[in-house]
Amino acid sequence: MRLIFCVQLLLFSMVCHAQSGKTALKDDLLPDKEIVLAQYIPMFKGNFQYELYAMPVKLFIAKMNAYKSALGNQYRKEKDPSIKKLKAKDADFSVRLVASRYMESYGLDSMGSVRVHDMIESNKYDDAQIDSAYKKAFVKQLNAKERSELDKIIEASADVNEEVLFKRSSAYRRWLDGHISLLRTTKYKADTTLGYNGDDLVRIKVVNREIGNPFIKAYFNYKITQTIIKMVKDKTIIAEAYKNFMATATVPAYKTEIEEVYANYKRMEENAVAPDFNYMNIDGQSVTLKELRGKYVYIDIWATWCAPCRAEVPFLKQLEQAYEGKNIYFVSISIDKIANKDKWMSYVKEHHLSGMQLIADKDFNSDFVMKFNVNSIPRFILIDPSGRIISGDANKPSNPELHQQLDVLLR
Repeated sequence: MRLIFCVQLLLFSMVCHAQSGKTALKDDLLPDKEIVLAQYIPMFKGNFQYELYAMPVKLFIAKMNAYKSALGNQYRKEKDPSIKKLKAKDADFSVRLVASRYMESYGLDSMGSVRVHDMIESNKYDDAQIDSAYKKAFVKQLNAKERSELDKIIEASADVNEEVLFKRSSAYRRWLDGHISLLRTTKYKADTTLGYNGDDLVRIKVVNREIGNPFIKAYFNYKITQTIIKMVKDKTIIAEAYKNFMATATVPAYKTEIEEVYANYKRMEENAVAPDFNYMNIDGQSVTLKELRGKYVYIDIWATWCAPCRAEVPFLKQLEQAYEGKNIYFVSISIDKIANKDKWMSYVKEHHLSGMQLIADKDFNSDFVMKFNVNSIPRFILIDPSGRIISGDANKPSNPELHQQLDVLLR
C-alpha cells in the first residue's frame, strides 16, 4: 500500500459541468446513509474507528448485510419505480465503498498508525523508512479466502455507464473512480513505460476504452487531465495529456477550464510575472505581493490542519533565521477557511510563527492559489525581485537544495 505524503483535493468535488454548462453533482438519494452506518460499525464524528479494521471478516460482512437492509427500509415505500431502483443502487455502492475501505486498512493498528504520523511530522525519515513503518503498522492480514469474499462485494458486476446514478450518487461516483484505478493496476498494468508519472495517462486510456457514456467519459477525461497538469512533474506527459484532451473534448466548459489550468502551468514554466494577491496578515492589515517587489519572495502555502505542512515549520524557522537581513521575504499563506480565522491566528501566536503570516480569502479557491494550480499542500513558490516566477513548485525548507539555491541567489 503506497503512502501519499501530501494533502490532495478530492477528485470529485461537488460541482461538475454538463454539456450546456455547469450543473451540480448531487448525493440526494439516501441522505442519511452515514447516520445509518454508524449503527453498524465503529464511527466517531463521521470517521471510521480503528476497531473496524480489527473486526473479523464474517462479522463485518454480516454488519454490511444489515446496513444494506436498513437502507432498504428507507426506500421500500418509494412509489416511483425508477427512483426506487436508483436508491437501491445507491445503497449497494455505499456498501461497496465501506468494504473497500475495510479491505484496504484491515489489521491497521492505531498505535502503529500514530507512530507513522509522528515520523512524518518529525521529517527525520525518508519515504522508504516511513513506508516500512506503515507496513509494520498492520498487525494482521487477510487470507486469500477472506480477500476473495470482500472482492465479490466490492467488484460485483455493475454497469459503468449509468449517467443518472452518476449525477445523483456520490457512492457510485467514488466506486467508479476506484474501479478505474483497479483496472489500471490489473487489466492495463503493462500499458505504461513512464512509471508512476504515467499512471494517470493510463487511467484516461481506461476511461476511453471501458466507459461508453459520453457524460461520464467527458467528466473523467476532464478531471484526470486537470490532475495531470497540476500534479505531474514530467513536461512531456503534461503536454501529451493537454494535446489529447483538447483534440477530443466536446464540452465547452471543460475545454475552457483546462485551457486556464494549462495557461497557469505555462505561466510558471515561462517565468512570467506572478499574479498579485491581497491578503490579511495576523494584525488585520492588507498585504499585496506587489508591495514586496525589490526582494526575493519565498511563499509557503499551508494550513493548520495539514500535518506535512506543520512538519516543515521548524525547517522554515531555521531558514528564516539563516537568511535574516538578506534580500528575501518569507511569506506564509494559510488556506484555512476564513470561518476558522481565529483558529489560524491562535496557531500562529501559540507556535511563534515568524515571517509574514497571511490568510487567503477563499482557501483553495483563492485566485492566487488557483493560478498556481495548487492541488496539494504544502506548496512552495519562489519569486524574484522583479515579481517574476522562479519556481511555482519550489523546494521545501527541509530540502538542502533550497539552501544551495538561495545561497546562489542572495550572494
